[in-house]
Amino acid sequence: MGSAMKRNKTRMGHWTLLMAAALMPTSAQAFDFIDWALGLRAGTPGIGAELGIGLGPSLNLRLPANLFKYKFDVEEDDVDYDGKLKLQSFGAVLDYHPFQGAFFVSAGVFSNGNRLDLFSRDENGDTEYRIGDDDRVYRSDSNDPLTLTGHIKFGNAAPYLGLGWGNAIQGVSNAYFRFEVGVLFQGQGRVGLGSSGSAIDTQSGESFSTQGDSMEAQVFRAELAQERELIENDISDYELYPVMSFAVGYRF
Repeated sequence: MGSAMKRNKTRMGHWTLLMAAALMPTSAQAFDFIDWALGLRAGTPGIGAELGIGLGPSLNLRLPANLFKYKFDVEEDDVDYDGKLKLQSFGAVLDYHPFQGAFFVSAGVFSNGNRLDLFSRDENGDTEYRIGDDDRVYRSDSNDPLTLTGHIKFGNAAPYLGLGWGNAIQGVSNAYFRFEVGVLFQGQGRVGLGSSGSAIDTQSGESFSTQGDSMEAQVFRAELAQERELIENDISDYELYPVMSFAVGYRF
């Protein structure tokens, strides 16, 4: 009885080794098939890098990352702001090459951290602020300067569709070049707008804290809420973010 069990265990061990030996070439071939590439990219999403992984003769997975910061002056509804644009996105995109060549169509999703920060501050009280739909005009109180801060940002997850030319995985040399155009569906922009400091109502000449409980402060905050809605209406055309980018890289 004991010797029979030992023979069965020995046979099972032999079968296990044979199966492992038979599967090893297949696993190795599958591992070799997953080619990959690294590239640098630049375009409307920003500047960054991308990792490409070959999933099949016609299908590649691409993992792009984009970063960019830029400061500029921006006017929103008669208010001048110092704007700071921050582009930050990370994506997972499938590139399908229908003819196993350079042409491809893409679909994927991006983690969208793109935003615009707004800042306005008048130390001397020289600037006129027209806020909301009312014709009332405000100035900054130089003893407690008026400061307006805000931001514009979009959905955290943004689907992507595109097409282009260039194959990061397959080619006659190790170097590759790729060009693409597409659209990022980033959704309706969300606007935040707030204030601090004191303002002067030019009609009455009264100075008030924008965070106070006075009637002037309450009217000011109501108009600031209207201003936020006006900005949201102004940016309603930016639900679709155009993408154009170039990439150069190396196949491994």
